[in-house]
Order: sequence, then structure tokens, then C-alpha cells
Amino acid sequence: MIRFECQCGAKLQVSEAQAGKAGRCPRCKNKLTVPQPPEPELRLVRDETTVETPIPSMLLDDVPVRPQAVRLGKYNDPHEHQHAQELLGPESAPETAGVHKLPWLIDIMLYPVNISGIIHVLIFSLAPPVWAQAATRRFWMSPGIGGLFWLVLLTLYFLHYLAACLSDSAEGGTRAADINSGSSPLSVDALLSTFTTVFPAVALIWGPALAYYVVRARVDWILLIWIGAAGFMFPMVAISVNYFDSCCGANPILVLSSILSVPGPYGGLVVCTLILTGLAGLLMYLSGPPYRMWIVRPLLIYVLLVQTHLLGRFYRQYRERLNWGA
Repeated sequence: MIRFECQCGAKLQVSEAQAGKAGRCPRCKNKLTVPQPPEPELRLVRDETTVETPIPSMLLDDVPVRPQAVRLGKYNDPHEHQHAQELLGPESAPETAGVHKLPWLIDIMLYPVNISGIIHVLIFSLAPPVWAQAATRRFWMSPGIGGLFWLVLLTLYFLHYLAACLSDSAEGGTRAADINSGSSPLSVDALLSTFTTVFPAVALIWGPALAYYVVRARVDWILLIWIGAAGFMFPMVAISVNYFDSCCGANPILVLSSILSVPGPYGGLVVCTLILTGLAGLLMYLSGPPYRMWIVRPLLIYVLLVQTHLLGRFYRQYRERLNWGA
């Protein structure tokens, strides 16, 4: 295995077969090239002769890891400690004093509760009114591009942050990702990466339903069937596109085969995401006319961040059965 560090500080690990290949950091989305593996070192044996013997690797060969990004930190926080235990076993991770693991349900619901999460919840609270206007024909028929500019900017930034949270959760993160630590979240390179990967998948799944509703201005059985199918497929599509860092991850054959590899757990994931989506829809409705309850907008973003974290935890738990790294 090859270990190296991105300029944003993320610790990455890939197989030696990936040496020399180009890719993107899952945290900051900057382009990078995998370095060549280090040369085997020499060591002395008892008869004082020198032989070429590679130093034993500190990684277990039978542990499947994400080809492009598995973070190996210095275990200075609880989720790094947990990640070290899963990679190297409980004896390999140092003791972390004062770490108290919360029940999994509470831990999931508290995912956005850190400085980065709260800041982004407040920032993205500006987006729901823009999204509500985009679902009307009047928005698309109005002159000027001011509304469209804010719609694209906020949506791209929002999707970029959700992708960062999904990657961080898949690597063991328990609180909202801090994308300000290594690069600007509004960098052109980061937003273009989101535009060419996540945005096409979202548009492919939900674009036809939105267009149909805008044109017909009503809900009928055709729209409900499409929403049902899209709601069932979308969690795996989001995980796959984020993993492969390409919109090719939305390939229906790949998505369906992945769902069939974990039918029971995925069914539970779909139920949970549907509940959270229904709650988000209710909050979205209350935030717009006639109620205009602005106080529920942060709660809406909070729910969406929790939903994203749930997807990351699902991939982390069932990545062996998905077998995407084979």
C-alpha cells in the first residue's frame, strides 16, 4: 500500500497498482497524482551480511480499503481512533483517554453539531426560498439571471458540502466535515468537480420530476411513480457517484447490482431516508407560503445533513459486500 498526504492535510492510502495515476482528494477535491511506492529498505542480519528484505507492512492485506481515499490520521479525535481500530485492529490504535462512545442513534442525530456544521446550516438556510421559487413556472419565465445565479451557486455549494460530508462519514467521521481546513469551499476547481460528478446524477434522477411538475403544475400518478422509483434508487446512486467520483457511478446496472448485494440493509436505509425526506419536505412546505416559518429552514438543512451522514455510515458498514474495490 502507498501512504501519502494531500496538500489539504488529508491522509490518503491506495494500493500500489494505483501508483502514478491521477485522481482527486475526497476532502478538498483538488487534483493529485499518486506517488511511486518507496524502495525496499535494507537491514542487517546476525551474520552481518546485507540482504534486501522489505520492512513488514503495518497494514493488513485482507482489509478492503477505498482505492482513492482512506484517511490515516494521528488519532487525535474519537472517530480517528475508531478508524485505526478497524484498519489495524484494536491493539494497533493508541489509547484515547476520555473517549465516550454515544449510542448510534444519538450519534447520528448529532452529526451537524460542531462549528463547521452549524456554520453551514446557517449558510444553507438561505437556499430553501430559492429552491421553492425554482419549482414554479414564474421563476423560469422571469427576466434576468439574478435568481438563476443564486440558485446555481447555492445549489452547487450545497451539493459540494454534502459530498464532502458523505466522504468524511464513509471514512469514519462522526461530525460534519470541515472543508475550510484545507481549501476554500468556493474554489472554482471544487465547484467544477461537483458540477461534473454529483450535479449530473442529481439532475438525472430528480430533473424530470421537477420539469414535469413545473409544466403540468399538478401531482398525478405518473409523477408519483417517478418519485417513488427515484427515491428508491437515489441513496445508492449518491453513494456510488461519491465513491467513484464520477457520474458513471449512476449506471443503472451498477446501482441495481449493488442494491441486490445488500437487499435487506438497503431496504432499511431506504425507509430511514424516506422518513427523513418526508420530514424535510414538511419543513420545506412550512418555510414557504402561506406559513413562511423561517425558523424551520435551519432544521431543514440539519435533517439533510443527518440524511447524508446516514448514507456514509451505510457504505462504511457494507462496503465489503458491495465489493466496488475489486
